[in-house]
Amino acid sequence: MEDTKIRVVIADCHEIVREGIAMRISSECNAEVVGQAADGYNTIKLCRALNPDVLLMDLGLERPSGTDTFAKLRSLMPEMKIIVLSSEATTSEAFAILGMGAVGFMPKQAKGADFVNCLRTVSKGYTCVPSEYMQGFVDLRRNVSRTGNIFGLSPREVEVLEACKSGAKTKEIASKLNISVRTVETHRNSIYKKTATRSVDEFVAVSGQI
Repeated sequence: MEDTKIRVVIADCHEIVREGIAMRISSECNAEVVGQAADGYNTIKLCRALNPDVLLMDLGLERPSGTDTFAKLRSLMPEMKIIVLSSEATTSEAFAILGMGAVGFMPKQAKGADFVNCLRTVSKGYTCVPSEYMQGFVDLRRNVSRTGNIFGLSPREVEVLEACKSGAKTKEIASKLNISVRTVETHRNSIYKKTATRSVDEFVAVSGQI
């Protein structure tokens, strides 16, 4: 129904951010902010207790991390719409977040009007992505078509990444793939550059997938 308010939970470690978003969407949208949380644990607890229509959550949440919180809630409450907020997500990270089931992505630096428009958009069943990310998404789609993964990793880089994720050491990877230690290091550095990460653990935390 038109007069039924959208029930929203906002999760961010900064109270001023939560209050600012809450004030803007409550005054300009047909929305009711039913809860706020500052960490992952309370975000999960609130969402399970309140069953909101939409969760606006910062990817930088801790205890547990934003990515772990997101994955947990997607499993527990697949019908709840999640808009992810981030202050420094790369285009690849934003693409991966949407691929994991988010219905919207917003930089935390966005204007209040952008948050209002995003909430209105997802409440109507659409996905919301800032226009400045769209060209990057087009390029990533080309990567998927060309290489089978959003980061444009070569088949050999995927093999090295999978070996690293399994915990194998550089010498073990070199022996397994029949390449030199230096070649493994070259592939690993290329992976970090393409995925805008600094370690395999950081890559897994950000994307959880290739």
